[in-house]
Amino acid sequence: MFPVLGWILIAVVIIVLLIFTSVSRCLSPVSFLQLKFWKIYLEQEQQILKSKATEHATELAKENVKCFFEGSHPKEYNTPSVKEWRQISSLYTFNPKDQYYSLLHKYVNRKEKTHSIRSTEGDTVIPIFGFVDSTGINSTPGL
Repeated sequence: MFPVLGWILIAVVIIVLLIFTSVSRCLSPVSFLQLKFWKIYLEQEQQILKSKATEHATELAKENVKCFFEGSHPKEYNTPSVKEWRQISSLYTFNPKDQYYSLLHKYVNRKEKTHSIRSTEGDTVIPIFGFVDSTGINSTPGL
């Protein structure tokens, strides 16, 4: 009897998740094709960011090692500040008025250079956009 109840519980959970997923996709403010484009954009952005970060880190490390052994001062490298890293690393919220495909996209397109890109009026967290925050860019093992 208990195994049957267990299987019924599993079936109910799967059905509820399927219904939730279907309803959230039907009520999504973006189309299926735009969602596909969004995922492709994020994959490309992450690959390019990883490549540029690796390149920048390598150049900075080379310069620091060179200066250590030569006893000289390093040339200046423009590395984003902690505040800038935090702004592109927080939870993404969707705003139908300003459609950005990532926090990096929102950050580079901000109106004022000192203006924060934190949530503004009209921003909402939509379950269908979970892939924006759940992709590999938020984890460090790949970097």
